[in-house]
Amino acid sequence: NIFCFGSRYTQLFPQSRAFTDESLESAKQLLQGLDANLGGTEIFQPLRAIFSSPNLVGKPRQVFVITDGQVSNSEQCIQLVEEFSQHNRVFTLGIGASADRHLVKGMARVGRGVPSFTTYGENIAGKVLKQLKQALQPCVHDVQVNWSPGQGADTESSQAPLRAPPVYDGSRMLLYKLWSKAGGVGEKVTITAKTPEGNLSLDVVIGEDSFIEGEMIHKMFARKMIQTLEENFEKKDPAEVKSIITELGLKYSLGTKYTAFIGVDSLTNKESGMKTRQVRNQVAYGYGMDNCMVDSMGSVSRSQKCGAAPMGMMRSFFSAPKMMRSAPGAAPPGAAPPGAAPPGAAAPSFGSMARSFDSMKECAVIDGYDDSYSEDSDDDVTKECGVMSRSTKSAPTARVPQTNIDKIVALSSLQTAAGFFKEDSIVESLIGEKFAAFKKQCVEKKIEVKVWLTALIIAYLEKNFPDERDTWELIVEKAKDWLGKTDVIRRATDILR
Repeated sequence: NIFCFGSRYTQLFPQSRAFTDESLESAKQLLQGLDANLGGTEIFQPLRAIFSSPNLVGKPRQVFVITDGQVSNSEQCIQLVEEFSQHNRVFTLGIGASADRHLVKGMARVGRGVPSFTTYGENIAGKVLKQLKQALQPCVHDVQVNWSPGQGADTESSQAPLRAPPVYDGSRMLLYKLWSKAGGVGEKVTITAKTPEGNLSLDVVIGEDSFIEGEMIHKMFARKMIQTLEENFEKKDPAEVKSIITELGLKYSLGTKYTAFIGVDSLTNKESGMKTRQVRNQVAYGYGMDNCMVDSMGSVSRSQKCGAAPMGMMRSFFSAPKMMRSAPGAAPPGAAPPGAAPPGAAAPSFGSMARSFDSMKECAVIDGYDDSYSEDSDDDVTKECGVMSRSTKSAPTARVPQTNIDKIVALSSLQTAAGFFKEDSIVESLIGEKFAAFKKQCVEKKIEVKVWLTALIIAYLEKNFPDERDTWELIVEKAKDWLGKTDVIRRATDILR
């Protein structure tokens, strides 16, 4: 399912549906008409709607949140995710400098997922697919750490965070432990966890090389402990939590909600008086550009002749609706991946999103959808004095991709829900004369079109785009699962050499 949210939210289906060619087509139709017409960023209500909906397959639901904005109630959103974390896993992606980092990291942390960030103009397909792979694969969970036998300070309250997060492939786990000077540090730390292959036990020896001089680690511990206190105990005992946070902030010189740094000038300049200087500050991308205002239907009107636009007016034009994908049936922590592979064409949709950032238009995508030709190109946006207008010309029907990511997107968009690729002239345009030669061989051997075409695209992606493996890996894996015939792929690989 797809939820688009702003000041209000909409959803594609009344409830989540299986990934089929029909549901994929519905998603494409939705996204082709998607525009920044939902207002500001309000994420609490759509999150609550997702978590309140029935879980159709009896497994933890995977929720992917993509946002580029700030919210005023980030703490409430994080608490909501934590409340429903037993049956939902939340993965988050923040886009651009104005994305709420506290919200993006916090929801993924309490939702037992992984946060990620990307900048405008960056290809985000690899990052999105990495999150999808992490959501599908089993993880190391139920992690317990036994800090060596207590010489006076081995208490649970000195570990931060109190509960170890799950560990995904390619990620790391950071835990902090505060020891008293009297007790000292033990000789080893024992880590136990559960994995799909069985229980895991690991002893980490504490040697002379394990120590770092200075207070940096102490400050990092204090920051994590403050975060743990705010998220887990502030509602239960606010006075006690305030006291502990204040003590930690003062002891380790940290800025918190109860402590701050104050600069006092002990010297008074009596001759020249107060001096001022300009301090440059970072603002959200797009602030102060052409002055325009967009109504709820997406039309553009002139508000002033020239000059920078007020922030509120620019917000309505440059903030596209965000997307959350709610996917029931994904693997719970520690469980094997579901039998059915995920939609393999998730990458193209986000690759096409990356190209749209230059014109400041985003799209929301369900796995398997590609919108590579439906988004406005830079030519569709014309600027005049204080006015920006977007043309309504139809999208091009034939275009030869130039960049590697555009080529991957174009081919990936041809993949069906089952995993094989559909016929399209773009395949021959990219592969060239070797396409006709391989086609002739397969026709003579009476190999079905979708079989040899799928094998040829697999071989082409693997041969020509090794550096973009993160982008096409799941797509190829899904295609291979459907194909099951390695000899056809081998012939395709031979002819492309």
